Amino acid sequence: MEGLAPAPSAVRSPTLALSASTTELAWIAALCDAGDDAPRHFQQLQALQRQGGRFSDEQEWYPFEVIERGASQVRLGHEREFVICVLLWLQALAQGRASSLDPRLHLDDRAVEIEALPDALRDAVLEAFMAAGY
Repeated sequence: MEGLAPAPSAVRSPTLALSASTTELAWIAALCDAGDDAPRHFQQLQALQRQGGRFSDEQEWYPFEVIERGASQVRLGHEREFVICVLLWLQALAQGRASSLDPRLHLDDRAVEIEALPDALRDAVLEAFMAAGY
């Protein structure tokens, strides 16, 4: 699928996404394809935190690949990582990054899973989608 148009307005990268622990970042980094460099994804996730959630031009593949993958579905026991990925993914879209996921369809497709998240996590995701205009 060709890249989608950016979100109508920039998303403020919520504090939750920037507060990811080393363990959470390592789990997200490990979502890469076999043969990809998980340590490099991890390093770029840490850099993204230092950058306040704003992607640089050099972060096209590393760490966007694993963020998009982590945002694609909730995995039991890793709900917080899912939310972190969704928030960073929406930020990337707001910056004009192309994605294989359509944000409107994704919100609909994941509605049941999002609704089942703990209240604070659910609210963070829904607020971020709303802020992005979806």
